[in-house]
Amino acid sequence: MIPLSYNVRSILRRRFSAFAAAGGLALVVFVFAAVLMLVRGVQETLKATGSPQNAIILRKGSTSELTSFLPREAAKTFAADPSVAIEGGRQVASPELFVIFQLQRVDGSGTANVGFRGVTKDGWELLRSNTVKVVEGRLPQWATNEVMLGRSTVGRYNGAQVGQSISIARRQWQVVGIFDAGGSGFDSEIWGDADPIADAARRTGYSILTVKLRSPSEFSSLRATVDADPRWNLEAKREDRFYEEAAGPMATFIQVLGTAIALFFAIGATLGAKITMYAQVANRVREIGTLRAIGFRRRSVLGSFLTEGLILALLGSVAGCVLASLLGATTFTTTNFGSFTEIKFRFHFEPAIAVKATIFAVLMGLLGGLLPAVRAARLPIAEATKG
Repeated sequence: MIPLSYNVRSILRRRFSAFAAAGGLALVVFVFAAVLMLVRGVQETLKATGSPQNAIILRKGSTSELTSFLPREAAKTFAADPSVAIEGGRQVASPELFVIFQLQRVDGSGTANVGFRGVTKDGWELLRSNTVKVVEGRLPQWATNEVMLGRSTVGRYNGAQVGQSISIARRQWQVVGIFDAGGSGFDSEIWGDADPIADAARRTGYSILTVKLRSPSEFSSLRATVDADPRWNLEAKREDRFYEEAAGPMATFIQVLGTAIALFFAIGATLGAKITMYAQVANRVREIGTLRAIGFRRRSVLGSFLTEGLILALLGSVAGCVLASLLGATTFTTTNFGSFTEIKFRFHFEPAIAVKATIFAVLMGLLGGLLPAVRAARLPIAEATKG
């Protein structure tokens, strides 16, 4: 076999063409990894919104809170179920209303659908305050038109600042605080008391009931109770799985679109690598002939050129992954297909993405180097030594 050091020296002697090919591969890896990071960011953001300790009760067949309706009587009934945890003599349950209002963007680019979540005093104190923290200002007073902003909504819409007011449903809603939900989908919402929000949206009930289970194993009992009740057409789901499923359509759309774009770039990068390798074969005919004349077989020459393509692919993969990892500090705003509201995501980089991107780059490198390597291996010794 031809030593690996030969391939390294060969690449260093042809720095410009070699690193141009690696740069093209790096660009494709960057796009491919960025798509995977965005998809993962969508999944992680919505998955983080739920907890395996909690269950959600909503209208059967609803794929989002927006399309669900839960009568107030049903909320009281299932909050008292034996499977629900009790703290201080009260059931740890949060009946919540989720509605959409349009707010004007501060940059003047039009309006956006923003999710408003109405919660109750008990629901906040017993359940939501455990994971959602007020980081600026204060908690809204109950039974008033006061609201608090998720950190991802601050400054994005007219009035979305502490001390200012938001105009919806012909009312002024005073912004008194900002909350942090740990990067979950709640960070893209605005929260207030459920009753004033229900009145503004002309809703007579809630959207969902979120309960904390005594233990995760109690979920089966709660689900059976909900399914068996003939008064309401409701069902129970684990909270984390509910929000994870809500990410499915949007994540799939982003992945399909992004992969198509990445494949388009990949074709160009593969052709570029192929042209580069063909040029190297043309410039190294005598060198190849010498290798064959001193005893290296055709498969050794073939393997050597494929190795060079693989080295270029790995260089491109490393560069592309490093660039993609820098996106971890940036965010992306899009429309949540489940609720049709704006939601902010963060690019999420993880080792699995680097592995997939590297495999993608290696395939491009091998495809780009295969035909030139075959041509180099098939050169007749006598013709090649003449140059």
